[in-house]
Amino acid sequence: MIRVRKFRPVSVLVLLILLASACGLDGGDSESDSEGGGGGFEPSRPEFLVHTGPGGGSDIFVRDVIEIMREEGIISGNWPVRNEEAGEGAGAMNYLLSKRGETDTISAMTTTWLTTPLTIEGAEVTVEDLTPIAGLIIEPELMAVATDSPYSTLNDFVDAAKEQPGKLIQAGGSTTEVGALNGASIATEAGTDWKFLSFEEVGQRITALLNGDADMMLGSAQDFAAQVDAGKLEVIASISPEPSPIYPDAPTTADEGFESELVPQVRGVMGPPDIPQEALEYYQGIFEELVETDAWKEYAETNGLVTQLRVGEEWGDFLAEHNDVVAEKLEEVEL
Repeated sequence: MIRVRKFRPVSVLVLLILLASACGLDGGDSESDSEGGGGGFEPSRPEFLVHTGPGGGSDIFVRDVIEIMREEGIISGNWPVRNEEAGEGAGAMNYLLSKRGETDTISAMTTTWLTTPLTIEGAEVTVEDLTPIAGLIIEPELMAVATDSPYSTLNDFVDAAKEQPGKLIQAGGSTTEVGALNGASIATEAGTDWKFLSFEEVGQRITALLNGDADMMLGSAQDFAAQVDAGKLEVIASISPEPSPIYPDAPTTADEGFESELVPQVRGVMGPPDIPQEALEYYQGIFEELVETDAWKEYAETNGLVTQLRVGEEWGDFLAEHNDVVAEKLEEVEL
């Protein structure tokens, strides 16, 4: 791909115009001149990295984000998604680290990127080694069960777990995800425990619930919506101090008498170390533009997401504070 840049010397400018004409490019009206920040920069071979497999939460989220940005004209063309599933986030973090100084790779991140380095001895990469681009959302968690489940409230499930500790099963993703951490937090406060059954894809977790292979699941509104609408799942609790905007009738953990501070699921974007400034500004710009679109606002409302845009240093400072919260919670629940 030929990158057309503006230079002052007339001879160079003429040469670039001729090159653009020969290649069928219009240097003055290209889409990249109007996209994002970064002074006209646009990645030549973009890839959006995720730490889950196809169908995982981050994979679905990133594909939705790419689709909205394309439809809104924020980016041109399709951005491939690269799945680096190894090590519950560690593989993706290492891959992003290997792109030091490069411009075309960015990655979605979640709270798992904080918990994994804190639970793996000798972890080689933390978020401090990478470049914070933008924090996008807080994703409130919910507890769901099959509609024929004997549990209609969070306390119903906890009481049953007290009667048969270690027997009931929570379906989830990685063992270091927010759902696993908050489930362990609730169990610790209640003085009981239950098993955690890990699945890579959201669909597999839902199937486990529907088949009776798991008793409950913590996840986002988006995870459950289709099966709730079909009458196969029921949301019985909001694993949050605040009611869910999608399922406002689901009691919060505070309503159910739990006092533990829960860890919110955050989703944002990271870049490689030493990413050039023009690329950093471009990526910050497109996400700033994204959250202002009506399409994004409708997407967030439909899926119960709370937009909290944090850019650059503000995002980095938030992650540092959030890392301390996660570290305290991991120590508390002895994960």
